[in-house]
Amino acid sequence: MNILYLAHRVPFPPDKGDKIRSYHQLRHLAARHRVWCACFADTAEDAGYAAALSEWCEETAVVRLSRLWGKVRGLRGMAEGRTVTESFYDHPAMWAALRRWSARVRFDVVAAFSSSMAPYALSVPADRRVVDFCDLDSEKWGAYARSSKGPLGWMYRIEADRLAQRERTWAEAVDAVLLITEQEARPLIGLVAPGKVRVIGNGVDCPPSVSAPTVAAAEPVIGFVGAMDYRPNVEAVCWFVQHCWTRVRAAWPRAVFRIVGRSPTRAVRRLARVEGIEVTGAVPDVAPALRGFQVSVAPLRIARGLQNKVLEAMAFARPVVLSPAAAEGIGAEPGRDYLVAAEPEVFAAAVVDLLRDPVRRERIGSAARAFVQRHHAWPDALRRYELVVTGRVEQSAPISETLPVPSRQEVSPSVLSRV
Repeated sequence: MNILYLAHRVPFPPDKGDKIRSYHQLRHLAARHRVWCACFADTAEDAGYAAALSEWCEETAVVRLSRLWGKVRGLRGMAEGRTVTESFYDHPAMWAALRRWSARVRFDVVAAFSSSMAPYALSVPADRRVVDFCDLDSEKWGAYARSSKGPLGWMYRIEADRLAQRERTWAEAVDAVLLITEQEARPLIGLVAPGKVRVIGNGVDCPPSVSAPTVAAAEPVIGFVGAMDYRPNVEAVCWFVQHCWTRVRAAWPRAVFRIVGRSPTRAVRRLARVEGIEVTGAVPDVAPALRGFQVSVAPLRIARGLQNKVLEAMAFARPVVLSPAAAEGIGAEPGRDYLVAAEPEVFAAAVVDLLRDPVRRERIGSAARAFVQRHHAWPDALRRYELVVTGRVEQSAPISETLPVPSRQEVSPSVLSRV
């Protein structure tokens, strides 16, 4: 098949949440079909990865996206009654590249990653169009609105409402919509045609073997891994330091909280002034960092989709303490596969208890790794993804079911299509 793959970021390298998912999707499709890839690059570094994409694809178009001008377009679009999201990514160079390809290539399928690429997907002639929303961005903007005050909160609310309407419109216009969890899919149930909404989770690359870390010189390491210029991650580590860290240090005076991830904001860098806190910035490979954690934490107050940072820690058999928001969509069993805590004193106590009990740490870490191996293997997720993209999902029963329309009052998880 001739497949056009669209992404709002360069799907390489697979070093952050959305790139991990799009990277695996593109590699899988390119190994089995003829694929053209068009995507945006918001940094010069990302633009330099065009050569890597060319190794897999028939042709690539990497459009450099200025975040400054993107914001200008976004604000102008908001003033004109459109969404910031679609205006931010409305770029003449992308439209031109797609027109050139469409004039000489007959695409069987357009597969778009993220709702921001849906307008482009709908513009290209093709027999089939599939959009992977991954998670509903309108829900994220709604969460931002609820946690923000003043003009910013007002702007977030407008974007959430407008984008929710556009997401429904785009979902109706394409042949299939993918979401990463049942929780993310629920808002669309009953609003689009039955059978269109399908759930495909992420996989995790499990290391072939892991070992339990030892606590050296009474200096246990609690860790967090993530992009540290992403608002939910910034708020998560700041919350942990502000509300939990003194409790942890009271029990373990030489404990270390290690924050690992690229582009730490000023607020994150300031945390390094607090005794026992390390901010590493970008690392070439997160595996050594994960191996060095006694406990991994994910205290996110706002969390959309499926938290790769949690799955990766679980794959390395690290016990994770996470917030209820971060636990949504994972589907593991609290108390067996990880510990869930909401209140600061409970969250801190869970961390301290794990540090005191190496047997329990190892037991929860082992259960977490086993869960990930059973439920988050990339080969299975990608096989199901290809079936949806190519339109063969209807022939793949029993791994897919038609999505019935539930009542407006209740949405049962059982009605969601697990392809």
